[in-house]
Amino acid sequence: MYCSGCGAALVASRYLNIPIDSCAGCGGTWLEEGRLKWIIEVGPKSLPADRVKQLTDYVRRPEPSYRLGEDETRRIVKCPYCIGVMRPVNYSANSGVAIYKCINDHGVWIPKDGIDRLVLFIDTWDRLLRRHQPYYAHLAQIERKRFLRKLGP
Repeated sequence: MYCSGCGAALVASRYLNIPIDSCAGCGGTWLEEGRLKWIIEVGPKSLPADRVKQLTDYVRRPEPSYRLGEDETRRIVKCPYCIGVMRPVNYSANSGVAIYKCINDHGVWIPKDGIDRLVLFIDTWDRLLRRHQPYYAHLAQIERKRFLRKLGP
């Protein structure tokens, strides 16, 4: 199978014990249908502390952007199964993490470091909501369900 982002060969690997296909060329990741849901559920509890520190350096840069950049919205990414053009989705509409979804529901492609940034975003919201539980008790769960509905079955 070939990478949706650059066309290089994908290599089978694991992310938090979940099987994924990653690209050695561009660092992108192909997740077959349903595997992103597993990562969203398992990830926030399992991300190593050193990786969190490395990823939060990204947030500390001046004026971080939580919208998808123009390079992400204009990038043409094709599904390795059906060769259909995949559409970009911004997780939670403000995370800044681009997730490209196959229009025929074969899976999703995520650019380099996107999975880690997504898991960190979810973990941050979970911790914030736990601290302010009386006010925002179910907001994170509702947001996850809304996003997963966007991805389809």
